[in-house]
Amino acid sequence: MPGMICKIISLALAISSGFLGQQAQAQAVAKTQCASSVHAIIARGQGPGDDLNVMAKVQNMILDQIPGSTSLGLPYDHDADDKFTAVHNGALLMQNYVTEYLKICPESKIALIGYSLGAVTMMEAVCGTSSLLLIPTQPFDASLNETIIAAIAYGDETFVPLQPWDVGDCTVGLGIFPRLLPITCEPFASSLQSYCDYGDDQCCAALPADDNEAHHGYVNKYSQDVVNFIKGRLNGSVV
Repeated sequence: MPGMICKIISLALAISSGFLGQQAQAQAVAKTQCASSVHAIIARGQGPGDDLNVMAKVQNMILDQIPGSTSLGLPYDHDADDKFTAVHNGALLMQNYVTEYLKICPESKIALIGYSLGAVTMMEAVCGTSSLLLIPTQPFDASLNETIIAAIAYGDETFVPLQPWDVGDCTVGLGIFPRLLPITCEPFASSLQSYCDYGDDQCCAALPADDNEAHHGYVNKYSQDVVNFIKGRLNGSVV
């Protein structure tokens, strides 16, 4: 009997955990909280702590400089030991957040911004998977390419050089999980900006390293450019 009771309790806990997990997948927002301009969903890099970390600077710049904007840090498992599962689940979560948000706020525009592990997560959500070792994820439907007006990656490990959305001075190196079919990103080409510089061992691998210093410089170096890009996409001056 005690064993049966334990099984019943375990089943109840599992059902409860599953329900809570499903609830956590939805981005709750009231119509009165819809962005009148852009809603930014930001995926930080790997590590412990809150869901923004250094990306709080990007968030604050968007909120300060773009009237009517809103934002949040994507609560994916950025502190997980298994980065492959974290990326896959994070990409699905980002897709779900966008889908659920647009059900309530169909007039809002979306900006997706990711750094490091968060950049891989964002790119997987937008383009789907074409890198070896990463867990397969389907891309966003191409019909969202007028709603997702910005998709920004800092130090993306799936980086491939010579793409029209590449920004920075890495023109030879590859990400450590290079995207084999960058064509899957093309429906969102006008929204994409992928920042990768020499000296970043994660997005521009196989080049002389400088202790990976470049990987940690994107937020300070490029965030004003990102805000300007989002502004341009909103007002139609960047197409």
